[in-house]
Amino acid sequence: MAWLLFFSYTLLMIYLLFFGFSRGARTERLYNLTPFKTIWSYVADIQYYNLDIWVINLFGNVAAFVPFGFLIPCLFRSYAKWYKVTNLLFWALLLVETIQLIFKVGSFDVDDIMLNVIGGLIGYYMYALTVGRKRQGLECRNHS
Repeated sequence: MAWLLFFSYTLLMIYLLFFGFSRGARTERLYNLTPFKTIWSYVADIQYYNLDIWVINLFGNVAAFVPFGFLIPCLFRSYAKWYKVTNLLFWALLLVETIQLIFKVGSFDVDDIMLNVIGGLIGYYMYALTVGRKRQGLECRNHS
C-alpha cells in the first residue's frame, strides 16, 4: 500500500510541478536566488495577494512534501535518519527547480526548495513519531 501511495503521489507531484497550475512555456526564465525573498514578499505584502495564492505558495509548498518525508523512510530503510531525508529532498528539489528553469515551466525559487524541505521534515517527524518508533522497538527486541 505504501508503494502504491508513493508512486501515485510522485506522479501527481510530477504533473503539478511541470504541467499543473497553468504551467505553459514562458518566454523568459524566472528565478529567485535570495533566501526568504519570496516568502517575505508574501508575508509583507499579504494585502496584494488573493488568499488562495498566498496559501498555496506558502503552506502548499510545505504541505506538498509532507507525504514524501513520511513515505521515503518508511519504504527505504537507508533513509531512516532525518538528515538523509533532508539531503535527498534537497537534491531532488534542486533538480526539479533547475528543470523548471531550463524548460521555462515555472521559476527557480530557492524559497520553494526551503519550504518543500520543511514539509519533508514535518513528514519525517510524523514518521519518526509513529512508524519509526515501532520499527526501533522491533529492532531492539530482535537484538535482545
